[in-house]
Amino acid sequence: MRIPVDEPFWIGDRCFTPEDVRIIQETVYRCRRLSRQEITATICENLPWKAPNGRLKLAACRELLADCEEQGLLTLPPKRHTGSSSSVQESHAPPIPGFPLATSLGSIRPVTLDAVAPSELRTWNATMAAWHPLGYRRPIGAHQRYWIRAQVGPDRQILGALLFGAAAKAVAARDTWLGWTAAERSRFRWRIVNNNRFLILPGIQVPHLASHVLGLAARQLRADWQARYGYQPVLLETFVEAPWAGTCYQAANWQLLGETAGRGRQDRFHESPTSIKTLWVYPLGRRWRSQLCVSAPEPRDEDDDEDDGLH
Repeated sequence: MRIPVDEPFWIGDRCFTPEDVRIIQETVYRCRRLSRQEITATICENLPWKAPNGRLKLAACRELLADCEEQGLLTLPPKRHTGSSSSVQESHAPPIPGFPLATSLGSIRPVTLDAVAPSELRTWNATMAAWHPLGYRRPIGAHQRYWIRAQVGPDRQILGALLFGAAAKAVAARDTWLGWTAAERSRFRWRIVNNNRFLILPGIQVPHLASHVLGLAARQLRADWQARYGYQPVLLETFVEAPWAGTCYQAANWQLLGETAGRGRQDRFHESPTSIKTLWVYPLGRRWRSQLCVSAPEPRDEDDDEDDGLH
C-alpha cells in the first residue's frame, strides 16, 4: 500500500498517525544493528500494536515496514538467513494415504470437521502437499486447519482436509460487489476468511460429500474462529481454478461473483501473472453486511503453532 506520511491511514482496524510513522522511522534507525525480527517486535511494543489476546502484530508490521522501505521512508537492515532443520523433520511425516471408497454419503455419517491438533500439524501439511493439485504453503495470519473424518466400517477415517485463512488483499469482483473503497477494504478485510485449500483424498468417491463438508464448515467455522481468535468472520470466499468448475460450491449455495484479474495476491507491480480463477462467496448469517464494517479489536495477525518448513 502507499503510505500517506502526512495524514492518518488505516491498517486493519488500527489508525496510524504521522507521529506513528515517525516512531517507526526512529525505531528502525535506532535499532539498525538488530535483526529485522527484533526491530519488528520492538515497533509493535512501542506503538503499541497488539491483538486483543496480547500477541504482537508481527506479520502486519513486517508488511508495513516493507511498504515503507519500498517508498524510501526507511532502510531496513539486511536479512539474516539462518539454517533450520524443520524441512528435514517435515520429510519424516508421511501423508495420509488415499484409499478406495465408493459409497453413499448416508453410509459414512456422521461426517465431521475436526480441528488439527498440534501433534498432527506435520502430517496434515504433508498430506496437503502430497495430494492437493496446488500443493501447500504455510498460511500467514489467522488460519484454521481441519481433518474431514467419517465412519468407514467400524473406524473413524480421514477422508480429506480443509484450510481456511486470510482473505485476498484486493479482488475487483468482490470489492465492487461489497461496494468497498480502498480504505474500507484495508480496514475490514480481516472479517473475510478464504477457503484456501479443500482436499478429498484420492480414491474417495462419495456423491455430495464435498458440498456436505462445505455446509459443515459454514456452520462450524464461526465458533472455532471465535474460540481461537476472539471474533467471528462474516463472509467466506474461495477461488476455483480450471479445470475445476466449482460444482461443490454451487451445490453448497455459494455465490459466483466473477473472475479474478489473473495476478497473484502478492503481485504489487503486476509482474507475476497467474491463471484466471472464478470467485465464490458465502455469507455467514443474515446480518452479515451490517457486521462486515463494524469496528472492533482486530484479530491476532499470526499464529505461531508450527515451524513446518513448507513455506
